[in-house]
Formats: sequence, C-alpha cells, structure tokens
Amino acid sequence: MIGGIWFRRIAAGAALLLLPACGANVYMNEPLSEEKLAPVASGTISTGGYRFAALHSETSPTSIVAVTFSGGGKRSSAFSYGILKGLRDFPIEIDGRRRRLLDEIDLISSVSGGTFTAAYYGLHREKIFTDYERDFLRVDINDYLIGTYLLPWRWQWIFDPYYGTNDEMESVYDKLMFHGATYADLEKLGRPMIQINATNIARGGIFTFNQTYFDLICSDLQRFPLARAVAASNGFPVLFGPITLTNHRRQCGDRRSSIVEEGLQAQSSDGIPSRRRYLAQQLAAYRDPDRVRYVHLMDGGIGDNLAVRAVADSLVLLGDTLETRLLGEAAVRIRRFLVIVGDGQAAADESWSQQRTVSSLLQVFSAVSGTQIDRYNFETLQLAEIEVERLADKMRKLRCARAPVIDGYRCDDVITEVVHFSLNTVPDEATRKRLEAIPTGLTLEDKDIDALIEAGQNAVLSSTELKRFRDQIGRRQQP
Repeated sequence: MIGGIWFRRIAAGAALLLLPACGANVYMNEPLSEEKLAPVASGTISTGGYRFAALHSETSPTSIVAVTFSGGGKRSSAFSYGILKGLRDFPIEIDGRRRRLLDEIDLISSVSGGTFTAAYYGLHREKIFTDYERDFLRVDINDYLIGTYLLPWRWQWIFDPYYGTNDEMESVYDKLMFHGATYADLEKLGRPMIQINATNIARGGIFTFNQTYFDLICSDLQRFPLARAVAASNGFPVLFGPITLTNHRRQCGDRRSSIVEEGLQAQSSDGIPSRRRYLAQQLAAYRDPDRVRYVHLMDGGIGDNLAVRAVADSLVLLGDTLETRLLGEAAVRIRRFLVIVGDGQAAADESWSQQRTVSSLLQVFSAVSGTQIDRYNFETLQLAEIEVERLADKMRKLRCARAPVIDGYRCDDVITEVVHFSLNTVPDEATRKRLEAIPTGLTLEDKDIDALIEAGQNAVLSSTELKRFRDQIGRRQQP
C-alpha cells in the first residue's frame, strides 16, 4: 500500500514536469507560395514583400537617412531610445517643408539590445514615446529569464528538443510588446524599414530579416512573428539557444538572385579577392539545401555589434545597380546621405589586466559579448564610411550622366555624413564613466535608464555633425 502511494506521487510529479512538452509550439518559417514566386528568368526569386524598394515612403526624395542601433543589452535599448527622442526634437527644413529628422528616417538597422527599440518603433511608431518605457525599458526582464530556468511549468525547453530557451523568451517579448504582430504588419506601415540582424552560427555571417534574405531560403517573411526575429537577434550565447529556420530552397526551382549571381562574377583586384564576390559566395551557399538544411540564428552582435556591417554589405553587393535595384528612377534626385550610428556598448573592464584570474561566469559572459566583439567596431565604422562615400561617387556619376543640373542643383552636389554617437564620447568625464559602468543585461535600475535616455537625446541635440548636415540640405552649389 505504501509503495503504491509513493508510486502515484512519483508518477504525478513526472507528469507535472512533462506537461511543458505539450505546451507551446515552435513557429517554423513557411515556404513561398506559388503566387509570390517571380518568373524563373527574372533575376529575382519573389516579388514584393518586406524589402526596401517595395515599401512606400513619405520621406524626402532627395535624401536617404539610415540609423543603426548596436548591441549592449538594455543599456543599448535605453540609449537608442534617447537617440530617437533626440531625432524627434531635431527640426530640419527639407524640400520646402519643416520636418523632424525622425520623420526622414528610411532605414533602421539593429542588433541585440538595439533591436528592442528598433522593432518597437517600427511597429508602434509615435506610441514609443508614451508606452515603450512601461512596456519594456522599466520591466524586469531578468524575472522572466530566471523563471525560464527555475519554474517547472516553463521547462518545455528541457524535454522538447525542438523548443529552446529563446523560444520561451520570444513568447515574453510578444506578450510585452508585439502582441502577435508579423512582418505583414510592418510592411503595411512602410518606411522606415526595420532591418533586424542575427548571426548564422554555422556559417559565421550576418542573416537579416528581410525578404531578400528569406528569398535565399525560399521562405515567406510576411507571416513570420516579429517577436521571433527580435529573439533571434538577442540570442545571447550560452543563456539562450538558437532560433532555427528551415531552408525551403527546393521549392523555388531554378530561380536565382541576379545580385548574388553577378557578385559571384566580380573580379579580384591586384590578387586580392573581391569583397563583393566573397559576400556573394556566402549567400550562394543557401542555394544548396543538402549543404544548408537549417539556419541556426543567434545574437546579431556576434557578427556585427554596431548593425552597420549589414548596411555596408548591402551596398557592396548591389555594385553599380543601386538605382535600378534599390531606388528606381528616383535615384537621380538623391543628393544627401546621412548615417547615424547609435553605439550603446560600454568600455571594457581594464581592471581584469591587474587580476591573476578571470574565472567568474559573469566575466566570461562579458568577454564573449563585449570585449572581443567591440574590438572590431573601429574597422566596421571605417568600412561604413568607405562604402557610403563610394555610394556618393556612384550617385554623382549617375546624376551627371543624366543632366548637368537636376532640380536646380549641380549633378555632382552629393554629400554624405556618418555620425557616431557612443557612450565613450559623452563630454563630461564623470557622466561618461557612470554610463560606461552600467552593466550589460536585460534589467536596469530606473536611474540608469534615465541617464542613458538623457545621454542619447543630448548627443543628438548637441551634435555639430547633424547641424552641419541640416545646413547642407538646402544649400546648393552654383550650377
């Protein structure tokens, strides 16, 4: 009798623990439907969808403004939110209209912590300034994270091999901020395009959530949950497992992207392999579903913690076809390019160099997520500046091939500006050190959030580079 009671108790406990295995289902990306596929010989795989050229825009036809938000946990989320507030309060006059610089943003590229702000703004727009702090910034996300590991009814990730800790966090983000929204919802809103970036951990390259990348795996982005893309971009190694996509390439037949195919033919220069060709080779691997059956995505900061490289790589891959593939006929009118880099990453802890051992788990996590990744930020910024200037040269040639004067402006009157806002450029030393000491994580104290928001907002409003760009918008060189 006693043995029977203990057997029933053990069985009941086992049933309780196994209940999560029958819980939430993992969303798997769906293949492109037949009606969305492009003609086989068209040089593209699908039509429409969430891609830059297909989104409607109310921004000025004479300028392109891109913003990037870096990784760095909620520290970067708060800092990037402050930058948005600054852009909201930064007036400009363009095409005879008085506007906010915020209203002129065409693209926001983001990774990791910066993705929370980018995705929230992309979906909710002006509501970010009234609801974001309540919905996310001041929410203790660590409570949800700890619960994922300690609460038995949230242990589906232990028993279900197809359900991971980041699938659980996706449900948290959706509950707090996105409420079932998909990329179809973003597409309806038009620009700015929200370019969420993750890292393909099997291949080491960037994977971007837009239809151009989803074409490579013959998949439809429209029905993909926005919260799932955010979870992929924030998939911090060790704490979270990857978000996985299925490669449906066989269902696209012989359709290929001409951007990739032309990139594969790019010539080397002085024996140095072409960067365009290298990038095309990385993307061409997705054409073989036997070679790449699944795409495992984790933190976007692993591949590029500034979210700048994805933008630069796109410019490289487009080559000399920017006007037809990205901007259409309107390209000849563009004469101003502005790139704003929001960098919320803190400085490395130099005290480690005075210690005999660096062995705590938190220190190791910090090294993985910060020190090694940020070492390449300088080169990434340089790459961005080089590619943006090359873009300006292409636009000058394009404009001058059309006419010596366009809209009353000289054809070679094309100007670029790359502005880098980071915590380590805050002018007041005491404030800078305090901001840099704020830890990377998903929960921050209110006073730290306030300080980061203020720093981002002040960086924009006091920027001499942005003021110079504002002055140049209407200034014209004499024809």
